Amino acid sequence: MRNVSCENAWNRKQILKCRVRGGGSDALWNLISTIFERVGFFFFFHLGFAETLTSRFDRIGSCPRSPKSLGAGNLPSLLYLTSKRTMSIELHRVQGKYNYDRLADAVVCVDKKVNFYGIVAEYEQPKSTRGDDCLCTMTVVDMSYNTPGLRVLYFAPADQMPRVNTVGDIIRFHRIQMRSHADAPQAIGNPKYGASFVLLSGLEGDGYEPYQKSHSRYSVEAHDRDIVDLLRTWASSHPIDTFAGTNKYMKQIKDINVESYFDLCCKILYVNEQSAENSVIIYVWDGTDTSPACLNPVEQGESDDPGQDLWSAKELALPVDVMRSFPVLGTVLPLVPFDVAEDDSGPQIPLAGDWVKLRNIGCRIRKGLYEGIFLHKSKIGILSPSTQAVQNCERAYKERLTSETLRLPQWCPKPPQSMLVTGYDHVKVSTLREVLTHPQVTNKFRCMVRVMATWPTDVLDFCVPLPESTAGGKDQPEQGAFVYAVRFTLEDPTGRLHVFLYGQDAVDFFVGYPAVDLRQQGDTVGALKRKVDRLLGVSESGPSNPPWVNCCLMSYYLDKERPHDTRRFRIFGTRFPG
Repeated sequence: MRNVSCENAWNRKQILKCRVRGGGSDALWNLISTIFERVGFFFFFHLGFAETLTSRFDRIGSCPRSPKSLGAGNLPSLLYLTSKRTMSIELHRVQGKYNYDRLADAVVCVDKKVNFYGIVAEYEQPKSTRGDDCLCTMTVVDMSYNTPGLRVLYFAPADQMPRVNTVGDIIRFHRIQMRSHADAPQAIGNPKYGASFVLLSGLEGDGYEPYQKSHSRYSVEAHDRDIVDLLRTWASSHPIDTFAGTNKYMKQIKDINVESYFDLCCKILYVNEQSAENSVIIYVWDGTDTSPACLNPVEQGESDDPGQDLWSAKELALPVDVMRSFPVLGTVLPLVPFDVAEDDSGPQIPLAGDWVKLRNIGCRIRKGLYEGIFLHKSKIGILSPSTQAVQNCERAYKERLTSETLRLPQWCPKPPQSMLVTGYDHVKVSTLREVLTHPQVTNKFRCMVRVMATWPTDVLDFCVPLPESTAGGKDQPEQGAFVYAVRFTLEDPTGRLHVFLYGQDAVDFFVGYPAVDLRQQGDTVGALKRKVDRLLGVSESGPSNPPWVNCCLMSYYLDKERPHDTRRFRIFGTRFPG
């Protein structure tokens, strides 16, 4: 008897079953097929004695719409007939005590308890409920019901929650109650009412031993192995992540804004459980760059040093040792809790390195930096590395690494336009994260950045008298001379950095304006102020929006006994003509 593909094995058009003893000739089978295809009538034949289809289902305790549930009996073979074609499927002799419904059949068994296998297409980390239980939500699919999939809500204590390793794994549920919510089927399970589960790997060739089970007493019999093999084979050629359909709320980090809530496919790079606000902060990444944020003067605080105010916004920033493990390109977005009750522990956090789908999150801009906001109704779901969205992120990141153009901030003009000029345009552009995490204390870099602030803020104070201790030294002016001493706060999509503009490097930078006592040089002050305003993107009608500029940086240290602890950065080889 001919075997059909695994996709047809649980075909929704299977509406007739005939139990047949013996083999029979091909001619007889063809005759039976012809009769049923032309008549289009549904019969149930049982040699030896007759029983109605309804009474048979009543006896096995399954939903009467579930042809597959007849698999738990003494049937040596099943013949599936439709008005269009005849299909025969050889099945193992089933001696199991459980009957499993296809999802397409389970979803119509409203207010009944069913057993089924499914492939996990979406999985959200368990969250606390108002009661003692936690709630785990997932979407499962099979070849009979893969769009949009069946939503499963499982209530249980935290230590009895399903812990899916990866999307694409297989889960078996027993005694799950079928419901309908908002005209959509929904499955609800609770061990208090007999529900149970086992979780198995979804990879072809893996074994049949569950990696998690809700009860110590469970069975995996021959028909269980057949179903697992069937699902694994089918899933290997069907992208699981496409089953839930298109999500109009899905965004990349480069597209987020403060005006909407959104979903995000991203990788968890770090989980900080020791934050200053005594809450867990998650740092996520997808390889793209946040758009530049304008600076609102109201947000810059009352300090005389706006650069330091901006630096204080880096309280969510991480130690250099942690950042060394991060990708060199792409914004790392901190995800902070917001509007979450103190007694709400929120979802369980996946581990660093996991790819996740964040659902219904928001964002805000604080002192020019984007922060993701995790709300009370936000959810975290794990993603398989084989998910198409994950593979797209990783592929795009590899392309950025190998392209000089794609390495540039995604929001800067292409080709780059800079009011600053360097003599090192042949040097590869580095991100500020690369500058901060470079293993060598002393090094030189070329960066594409924005100048967010200066210190001093008043151009009148850019030049200071040269200290007596350094006057007359090597490459230093004589005593009584003035020297530029300015600090810039630079920013790119990967971080912020304080850099200094000093001495001859500053004279070269401010082309045509040597260091003098600026309080006695009104014309020079006016020219310098116009330059600095252009650099900072100062606008008379709105907040500052600094342009992208090209500059060269040099790292150095102040104490050779503590080179890493005393490392600083300065601008060199960069000019601001005009």
